[in-house]
Amino acid sequence: MFRFEKLELVHWDYWQRLEIPLAAPIVTIVGPNGSGKTTLLDALRTLLALECSGHGSRKRDYKRYVRRNGEDFAWLRAVVDNRRLPNHRRPFWPPHQEEQVTLACRIERKGGDWTRVYFLAPGDVAIERIEAEGTEYGVRDWRQLLHQAGLTPALARVLSLEQGQTDKLCELSGRELLDLVFQVFGDKETLDRYAEARAHQELVNSELKAMQGEESRLANELERFEQKVNRHLEWQALASERQALA
Repeated sequence: MFRFEKLELVHWDYWQRLEIPLAAPIVTIVGPNGSGKTTLLDALRTLLALECSGHGSRKRDYKRYVRRNGEDFAWLRAVVDNRRLPNHRRPFWPPHQEEQVTLACRIERKGGDWTRVYFLAPGDVAIERIEAEGTEYGVRDWRQLLHQAGLTPALARVLSLEQGQTDKLCELSGRELLDLVFQVFGDKETLDRYAEARAHQELVNSELKAMQGEESRLANELERFEQKVNRHLEWQALASERQALA
């Protein structure tokens, strides 16, 4: 999964233009109710084409945030790390091999409704240049692009958790939680291969035990036949001696 280095918001909710540095191993967002924590997280979710927070009548979406600003457009832009991962692959290769790439979302009013499109550009590209230098994507293609870059369904599931809802992870069984951890950190495939190899090994061991049992059975059969043959040979020898004496 790629790492965020900074996030820029234009006309998002009541913020006119805001840039937030994110280039740290751990970023903590704190503040009282109403300070904008959920607003910021929903901006990230929208940039990643995920659902915003809330449920039922309290469900939010990106349109709610852009309507509040009173402008006809909004931008979400992030610069993310595109360096090689432990698997030696860059998240956004192909098409980009640069150390950084820019992800952006343009939201604008069209015909009375709000629409969004996404852009990917090499390097740190400003909002004013992103349309000229970036490649445009629809929502479905954008989700596919991010999935290939490491945004797995498991990680999307974690990112979709609302504030105070992380305790839901505790409701998972031990096996489900372990699977989720491996999925989030990209090692689920390794775990699956290990489980497959272990199952194959157990099958081979079972077949080997069955063959050893069959070998033991055949050895017992052979011993019984050898005893019968020996008794028959003894009978023949005694019969020959008796005939000679007669």
